[in-house]
Amino acid sequence: MDLLKLLIADDEASIRNGLKCILDWEELGYKLCGEASNGKDAVEQINNLRPDLVILDIKMPGLTGIEVMSNIRTYYKENKLEMPAIIVLSGFSDFEYAKESINNGAKAYLLKPVDEDELQEKVISLGKEIRERQKLNETSKNAAVFVLKDYLWNIFQTKKVPEQVQIYDNPFLADCENSNYCSIVLDLNFCTGTPANEILKSVENYFSFFKTVIIPKENKILILLKASNEVAIENCIQRAVKLNKKNRTFICRSQSYTGLEGLLKSYYEAEELCSYLFFISDQLFISKNCIEKISLNTNSINLQNLIDDIVFCIETYNKDKLEKIISLIKENYFDISKTEAEIKKQFISCMVELRNKLLAKYPEREISNGTTFEVIPKILEAASYSEIIEYLKSVLFDLLENFNFNTSDSVIVKVIAYVKSNYDQDLKLEAL
Repeated sequence: MDLLKLLIADDEASIRNGLKCILDWEELGYKLCGEASNGKDAVEQINNLRPDLVILDIKMPGLTGIEVMSNIRTYYKENKLEMPAIIVLSGFSDFEYAKESINNGAKAYLLKPVDEDELQEKVISLGKEIRERQKLNETSKNAAVFVLKDYLWNIFQTKKVPEQVQIYDNPFLADCENSNYCSIVLDLNFCTGTPANEILKSVENYFSFFKTVIIPKENKILILLKASNEVAIENCIQRAVKLNKKNRTFICRSQSYTGLEGLLKSYYEAEELCSYLFFISDQLFISKNCIEKISLNTNSINLQNLIDDIVFCIETYNKDKLEKIISLIKENYFDISKTEAEIKKQFISCMVELRNKLLAKYPEREISNGTTFEVIPKILEAASYSEIIEYLKSVLFDLLENFNFNTSDSVIVKVIAYVKSNYDQDLKLEAL
């Protein structure tokens, strides 16, 4: 259980030191987060450190304890914060001081010199009260977040924004007509090495400076952001990228749009971008601009036109040329206008035709047996375009090695290939 934060404010150092030592604060569930020697310093520290419990002297230079309480009440109310519990210490037994202290939010009024047992009793009692309040607030907060998530998810599923926004008091939806929203999707199918619960916890921490709604769905994490600071958003994404141990792209980010209609648009844009994760593995994240740039640079080729060249490389044991053909496929067959299913279908078709051509030319070879041509399940299971290319490379080079037994037929094929490539040279039998 986390320790509650304690702040001591008294202008006398001996009293501050005594209060720090009079009780075993850690045993009682507290840790000292700050101390102040005057009223102004007390106000500043309380507002900045947000202690759970304050022990406050009624008479201090700068501002009195009553004025300190009045100041922090205003600040906490304006910022919708929960007031700390306050124990007032005084050398005066005047009823008016006690009454003013209670009116300003004090939970207890103790006379100096402080009675150790009385202080401990108050501290324990207030500790229980604070924890009960925190538990209630957390339950209420979780309920409100659940309602908000359900409300937004219903908008995404129906693809329709209600005429009346129902949750105006939620910071995420406050002034939504004039606010900018964007959506970020982390597709965990492309993220390995870090457990999903750790990724979720890290993401909640990274984006905690924004007004967000984070929704885990199946094997994805959806982050809805209310923000317009593009630099800050990218900085958070850069931190999230490091969660993937394989260092490949797994994040898609929409552009920013205004209003709930814009939020709906951003969600579907980010979801659509996830379909490109199969093709793209070397970007920080995928965005609409990223896809447009890649689309302009695409030079697609026909796989079927390369089958004869691949057969010839296998026949002649030409590793260099086969490597070049695979590189050509990797760079130029890349076409994000095709779906993942289309790409896989064409690779399977190409490999089946390659096998059939080799069988037709060399029926005596047992090409159809073994693991080399168990391509259909392997290609279908591939998680990315680059994974298919790597598998294709391993199959073709495995085939090249296993096919060539240095028989008389293969030797003659190599000689013919050499003559065709070097017909303009001074060819001699010894060289052949």
